[in-house]
Amino acid sequence: MPICRVKSAAVDEQHNAKTNSIIRSQMVGLDLGNGFELPFRVGLGQRPPYPAGEYDIDPKSFALSPYGDLVLKRYVDLVPLSAKPATKA
Repeated sequence: MPICRVKSAAVDEQHNAKTNSIIRSQMVGLDLGNGFELPFRVGLGQRPPYPAGEYDIDPKSFALSPYGDLVLKRYVDLVPLSAKPATKA
């Protein structure tokens, strides 16, 4: 299962001169299980940044393009991976 890793709560803010707005995003690494992380941006809008940790992509963040391709929506929601349950002794 792919894991999204947030290593820093740092937010990248870029000014869009055309719309006079601020575009906020955060870098996340997608680990596909092969030992390498693929970096991608998560758009934040006005939401607070994600704290460092491991996350899964919320299923509501997926959509279909007009051509039937699976795509991610503009604002991807990350769900913290739950802690492993304690084993019984």
